Amino acid sequence: MRSLTLVPAGRAGAIYDVAVTAPFATPWTAALVLSALAWIHDVLNLPGDAPPDFESAHMVYVVLFGIVTTMWGVVRVLWPVPLLITADTLGRAAFSLTFIWALLNGFSFVVVGFLVLELTWLVAQGLGVRKTLKADREAHVLAA
Repeated sequence: MRSLTLVPAGRAGAIYDVAVTAPFATPWTAALVLSALAWIHDVLNLPGDAPPDFESAHMVYVVLFGIVTTMWGVVRVLWPVPLLITADTLGRAAFSLTFIWALLNGFSFVVVGFLVLELTWLVAQGLGVRKTLKADREAHVLAA
């Protein structure tokens, strides 16, 4: 998978990731987002346990997640090549499994929206990588 051909679906997924994860990259904005998710849970009376109040020990990990995933998203916006998009697609599978685990263990259904979007981008990016690599193979065959 040495292709350097850009994967448009990978860039689009990365833009989505930056938009969604950047607010988690500071303690102040992460607190606002987490409060909003708890509010949505309460207002919609969603099944599962309400998101908990986050103490500073929890917030450190939330913010680290926000920083790392935002940085990873920026890399993919700038260079959405098949290798990076494949790695991200596998990461989306891991995130999706974690959301499913959380739901099965009584967490708020507020994460269902994130799960649906992770699965959507997983499929879109997987198909995008497949299309890009197929086009690369066909171009090499024609050039030979």
